[in-house]
Amino acid sequence: MSLLDRIANDGENSDWAKLFSIYRPFVASVVNRYPALVSQSDDITQEVIIILMRELPAFRRQRTGSFRSWLRGITVNQLRIALRKSKKFQQTDSPGIEMEAELDELANPASIAAKKWDEEHDAMVLKRIVKVVRADFKETTWTAFQRYAIEKRPPAEVAAELNISLNSVLLAKSRVLRRMREEAAGLIDE
Repeated sequence: MSLLDRIANDGENSDWAKLFSIYRPFVASVVNRYPALVSQSDDITQEVIIILMRELPAFRRQRTGSFRSWLRGITVNQLRIALRKSKKFQQTDSPGIEMEAELDELANPASIAAKKWDEEHDAMVLKRIVKVVRADFKETTWTAFQRYAIEKRPPAEVAAELNISLNSVLLAKSRVLRRMREEAAGLIDE
């Protein structure tokens, strides 16, 4: 089962911890792009995570990218709320007016900003999932996977270096990729 499926079915604390380790840094990096709100970054990020925690068990994936879009919407709404509460927004000729336009752009699923969000989301989530999944494998399995699948080295060469069978190298790639796909299902769309 994917991480999202496990959480939807009364996920364990470890599932929630994995989700937070994936998404907290991503949301914080997005929030920190808005200079007018940097001082509130932790609070805004926390609000997004609280909403995610509260609403995720009822979330149902309806199409490709729906989780990513849903998260973007939550983040944009929390940024708007924080901006409207900000003194900088209430000043005339403030950076808040410009930021409101940027948030409108980010909220539009067909915009360049939304496409950039999607790309950054997938890259960061993949990076975090690699860290989460790595802990599930022995060092030899992970090294075989890395050298063969990522570094694109010949499997026979990897087997000889690690003193394991060729089949073990091929299985390492298969097992790690399968585990990564399971964990990422619904978070990253292939």
